[in-house]
Parts: sequence; C-alpha cells; structure tokens
Amino acid sequence: MLTWNPDSYDWEEEGGNYEGGVARIASGATIKAMWSMGARRYGVEPGDRFYLLRQGVEPRGIVGSGYFTDGQIDEDVHWDDPDKTAWYAEVVFEFLVDPADGLPTSQLLDEVPGFGWNTTYASGNEVRGEAVDQLEHMWKEAMTRTKHHRRRG
Repeated sequence: MLTWNPDSYDWEEEGGNYEGGVARIASGATIKAMWSMGARRYGVEPGDRFYLLRQGVEPRGIVGSGYFTDGQIDEDVHWDDPDKTAWYAEVVFEFLVDPADGLPTSQLLDEVPGFGWNTTYASGNEVRGEAVDQLEHMWKEAMTRTKHHRRRG
C-alpha cells in the first residue's frame, strides 16, 4: 500500500498536478514515479501491484493503483526534509481517479477489515491474505463503474 496525503505532499509526478495525472491516465498514458516506501527496505518484486491510499482530508480511500517496476528499494533524500533520507521504489501508475470516484475508507473498513485503513500512515505496508483478493475485486468493480479504465490504443 502506498499512501498520499494532499495536505503534506503536493502531487508533482512527471511535472503535473493530481488532476492532470488523472487526465493523462484516462487518455491511455501511465505515470512513472519514485514513491516513498516508509520503513520498508525489501520484499517487493517486479510487477507487484500497489494501491494508492489517499489520507488526510475527505474524501479518503483508494484513488489509484499500478505496479512496481524493478523491485528495488533505494535510499535517497527525504521528500519533505533534505537533511534526512527515505526509501523509494519506482512505480508505474496505471489508474488514478478523482478522489470522489475512489473506494472510500468507510467501504474499505466494512468490506476489507483485515487492514488498518485508519491507522496506516506511511507507505510500504502489505495487504495480506483474503484482503488482497477482496480489494482487487472491489477496485476492478469501481474502475468499471466509473469508467476510469485506461483507453487502449
């Protein structure tokens, strides 16, 4: 699980803002980014799926997904404090939606109770067991319902 709090981090992936990212993906593009992994330093494989959990202000919940490119987690300058370091992995966003069209935290708490939706503050936590299948199913339904699937060329 990757996390994003718009109160703490301005979306600047590939030089744009979040709304621009939603539009780029809706047009068929993907977005490559280096994303903080919290304290996690290993255990990611190329192609592993991630979900983006929007935190902070409402609407909170899952607003994106994609995959890890190479499984490497590398140390670099911290995204918020140049005097510190953080751990990053390269990811590709395949889906980004308007936060109002995502999977709300309230629904995730009800339907995927095996994960700390209100207590996960840093990226890098793993969704495990049956929760993985349930989350994947819910996300696919949400993307179909809101027509936020990528257009294929």
